[in-house]
Amino acid sequence: MPDGQEEEMEVHGFRLKNKMVTNNELMVRAFGMGMVNPQTRFKKLIIKDIPMMVTQNEQILCIPNVSEAKHIGITGQTGTCKSLLLNALLSWEYWLMERACINLNDFQKETFEQSLPTDSFLHVLKKINIEPCPTPMIYVFTSTETLQIEKKDRRFPFIKMTLPIEEVIKNIEYYHKLDKSKVYLGNLMEELVECNSIGEIRAVIEENIPEKHTMMKYKLMNIFESLFNNNMLNVSVPDAPAFLEYENKYKERYYNFTIQTLLRAGLVPSIQTSDLRNQEYFSAYMSFLVSSIYKDQFNDPYFKDKTIALFVDEIDKLFLGHNGEIIKKSLSLIGTNGRAARICLNWSTQHYGKVPDQIRGNTKYLFVSRKSHAKEVGEIKRDFDIPKNMEKDILNLKTDSKKGVFEIVALTTERFVLYDMTTGKKTYSSEAHKGYLIPPIAMHHRPDNPI
Repeated sequence: MPDGQEEEMEVHGFRLKNKMVTNNELMVRAFGMGMVNPQTRFKKLIIKDIPMMVTQNEQILCIPNVSEAKHIGITGQTGTCKSLLLNALLSWEYWLMERACINLNDFQKETFEQSLPTDSFLHVLKKINIEPCPTPMIYVFTSTETLQIEKKDRRFPFIKMTLPIEEVIKNIEYYHKLDKSKVYLGNLMEELVECNSIGEIRAVIEENIPEKHTMMKYKLMNIFESLFNNNMLNVSVPDAPAFLEYENKYKERYYNFTIQTLLRAGLVPSIQTSDLRNQEYFSAYMSFLVSSIYKDQFNDPYFKDKTIALFVDEIDKLFLGHNGEIIKKSLSLIGTNGRAARICLNWSTQHYGKVPDQIRGNTKYLFVSRKSHAKEVGEIKRDFDIPKNMEKDILNLKTDSKKGVFEIVALTTERFVLYDMTTGKKTYSSEAHKGYLIPPIAMHHRPDNPI
């Protein structure tokens, strides 16, 4: 070999030069990687993207860590890891992406375990050097006449919440059925929104509705008394605030709606909807929460440059019941304008076709667990490219919770980041990938093992 010329070869992705070859490297050339000292065989690779699964080719598939808000969807049969995947994603959005996170729809009270570090599937986490870690959740119960908070739930940080009276009065037709009384309320709206008690409301009605309309007067009073008696308004339930104030260690104060203040404090609100969803105003209530978050992304001094991750399990179930179109409209606006508002919508459903077009069409990443019918796969194919050979795979994906095996297929309209687990090489791919879910670092709900 001429002087000054270096021989190069590639061993498992690393470039080796002749003048720097060690004894270990010579052994590798002759006998393979099995001859390397276990203490020096691996190097530490820090991954800053969101790890979602290990592919069939032993690559870690990640969602790219970018500042831009992206919507992520999850769909599959019940019991096939949808909520498990949301749990994992929430941890990464909060700890890795440092985003404000909110769980909008815990209708089966399945997020309490997330306040604890996981003790399951540790062998999978260890494989890629991930440690268990809890999520700093606070459990938000919406105050109603029928709300009961069980003793076991009071072991965790919780708060009761009401709606501002002004919000309900301005949109009263969403919270109570109206007929001809709507005309009278429209004329009294400016005075009514200034009221802070049922007595003040009664006085406004008495002063403005003539005696000849006594029946209408009583009807309006019955509407407001019903709202007050349902314990949903901040003026009627002192221990369930509609507004909170937060003060940080620098004595800086922040005052806003309950949910926004909890987010400002660095907590993860988990809205408990098991009782609320039985109320006729469920859709209106949820719409208010979503709309207020959306507006504050543009108007609030603190949030106008922050990114929020909104998690909605079983999103299509929010649209059921009375006035379901109200919350559907609010979430569809997030679907369409989430990028501009810096709101990531992370959603799951059993029924992909029931998710509004405005949300599906703007979802950049979709994770699919087992589906039961080819028709459902066909619905997904309208929005994402699925190779022919993978269509049947989706109908036969494995789920074994005891072994920690959760097969999923990852789809995107953009691209994933892939890390080779042997060489550490980083690549990008827009193709569909099949593999195993990386389980969450926070504990997950187990029906057969209550905490």
